[in-house]
Amino acid sequence: MNTPLDEVTASYHRCREDDRFIDTFYDIFLLKSPKIAKMFEHTDFRHQKLMLRESLLEMLCLEQGIEGARTEIEQLGQRHKDLRIPSEMYTMWLDSLCEAVQKHDPQCTPELTKKWRAAMQPGINLMISAIDPPAEV
Repeated sequence: MNTPLDEVTASYHRCREDDRFIDTFYDIFLLKSPKIAKMFEHTDFRHQKLMLRESLLEMLCLEQGIEGARTEIEQLGQRHKDLRIPSEMYTMWLDSLCEAVQKHDPQCTPELTKKWRAAMQPGINLMISAIDPPAEV
């Protein structure tokens, strides 16, 4: 029996069969806000695309409880904090990712999109915690 995470992982691999998947993501993401486009003005997209592929895999690994994934995501969150990436941009990132999946996974359904969101949210939450640490009680 497939778990929701298995379905997302299979979807990711279907998306990756099309070399334009990551390009589509960035095309969508950069149009979400002028602030986002400005942040990427001087970006080496060849390197950035590799980093995104790695990050997506790490986020899937985090959900599977694979050793080391949490540390990788925490380090990514720290890099985002150092770059002053506002936490509200993660919503636009996830929306862009889901739109790209819808365009590149021929088996994508609204239910699968929900599973993508659920699979990515723990990693996003972990990165946001590096940016906006929880208030001490």
